[in-house]
Amino acid sequence: MVIERIDGRLLKKAIAHAAFVLRQNKKTVDALNVFPVPDGDTGTNMSLTMDQAAKELEKISSDNLKKVADTAAWGSLMGARGNSGVILSQLFRGFAQGIPSNKDSIGPMELALAYKSGVDASYRAVMRPVEGTILTVARETADRMILEAKRTGNLETILENTLIYGEKVLAKTPEMLKVLKEAKVVDAGGKGLLYLLKGCLEVIKNPHIEIAFLEKDISSEVEGIHYDKAAQELKYMYCTELFITGKQIDIEALKNELSGLGDSMIVIGMGELVKIHIHTNNPDLVIGSSLKLGELSNIKIDNMKIQHRETIMSKEDEGKNNIQPFEDEEENQKSIGVIAVSQGEGLNEIFKSMGADIIEGGQSMNPSTENILSAVEKKAYNDAIILPNNKNIILTAEQVKTLTKKNIHVLPTKSIPQGVSALLAFNPDLSIEENLQNMKQSIKNVISGEVTYAVRDTQWNDAKIDEGDILGIKDGELLIVEKDKEEVVIKLIGLMTEGRQGGIITIYYGATIDEASIQKTVDILSHKHKDFDIEYYSGGQSLYYYIVSVE
Repeated sequence: MVIERIDGRLLKKAIAHAAFVLRQNKKTVDALNVFPVPDGDTGTNMSLTMDQAAKELEKISSDNLKKVADTAAWGSLMGARGNSGVILSQLFRGFAQGIPSNKDSIGPMELALAYKSGVDASYRAVMRPVEGTILTVARETADRMILEAKRTGNLETILENTLIYGEKVLAKTPEMLKVLKEAKVVDAGGKGLLYLLKGCLEVIKNPHIEIAFLEKDISSEVEGIHYDKAAQELKYMYCTELFITGKQIDIEALKNELSGLGDSMIVIGMGELVKIHIHTNNPDLVIGSSLKLGELSNIKIDNMKIQHRETIMSKEDEGKNNIQPFEDEEENQKSIGVIAVSQGEGLNEIFKSMGADIIEGGQSMNPSTENILSAVEKKAYNDAIILPNNKNIILTAEQVKTLTKKNIHVLPTKSIPQGVSALLAFNPDLSIEENLQNMKQSIKNVISGEVTYAVRDTQWNDAKIDEGDILGIKDGELLIVEKDKEEVVIKLIGLMTEGRQGGIITIYYGATIDEASIQKTVDILSHKHKDFDIEYYSGGQSLYYYIVSVE
């Protein structure tokens, strides 16, 4: 059967199956990462982003073409993790904008032009686009799809030829990007994109294919909240969530109408699709207000008193928290707040003790746009300074600026030490402008180091790296490959202190490092670096044995 047009039902199935195909192959994509470190890898980030888009599609019953495209765009935006996830979400957003609202189905050229619109949006989202990445593969395949659409109306032929061409472009990415050539890999994001196109092609080839939606729910921004006071009395009993589908929904007016009905309110969306979360004693009134604006779906009302009791009794739920709000109500009234991305019990406590709110995440799991937006919306301050503390989270944090009325300031901290230094420079009595200037300056004075292990065999700077080797990284540059983690951290600090006449060495040791090991290491360092003060703290982070700063 020749498919010459795609409608909402087929688009929904194609996106859901594409997410499934990527999910099945995310480890293959992860393995292509240039740095062989246990990080929030490209395949995982892209897959989680797509999973959120698929999950939102599963919630809607409508097969309206425009609504399907908008829902996938919104889901991918909320679920976007890491740079690759953000780029992917922008591709979906531009694609949705390119879908006409007055048509039940579109032909090959309209599909290709919508894809091209998505590519253009992705390029706009990146300040300095780099060729040889997912952007290149997306642009080249979009141009090829347009060319193929001029030749035939058969969608199967168009996608098949586009995919074949995309593989050729991907194979050339090492010639475009030096780091790929040195690591002897193709671009991971480009590979992930081709898996998505492959999933779409499989649906076009077999429109009756059984699609596999997610087996388990994607954690939403509100599911990660926890309260430290076990005996806390709940003012509002019902956690109420729902979606509204309508036309030109005034989100601010809806917020004002619902604001008197409860607390912990979040109203987010893109005008035609809005999600509501609120703690209230009158879910009927929330539903009544929502019904005036459009069609409701995925209505969920939970009794929080029962949930709260079960949470207290179950210690297993500890450690699943994404967001840890302050207990002190006065803290919610500050005009400037700082939100830090952190992972590890010790690091979390350090940031909290310095006045920051915490979003759980980091190297091993990048938080989504929705996670960060939720943390922002739950606080009363007008200005929020976000410390991503990881280069792969910066772009995700930037997306929040367009989703809230609050003033969001993303300080581009690329490491935990930079985040700590920035927070030390924060003064709540100063203006936001003064704080940003001081915090940016403080980042420049920090040298960051990390000790972790290689997750695969690879080649780097003419050095052979075996899976399990211990890696020493200084300010994002891989400098040391050894077998012993203590030897690596000592050598790494030696490189970090070169040319410096004294200062402070701070070590945050991970969950697998015992007291005897860290004490022995500190004793050696104290003897070698007598002009430096050495501090060490239990960071409790996983996967990274040591995180180090020199100031």
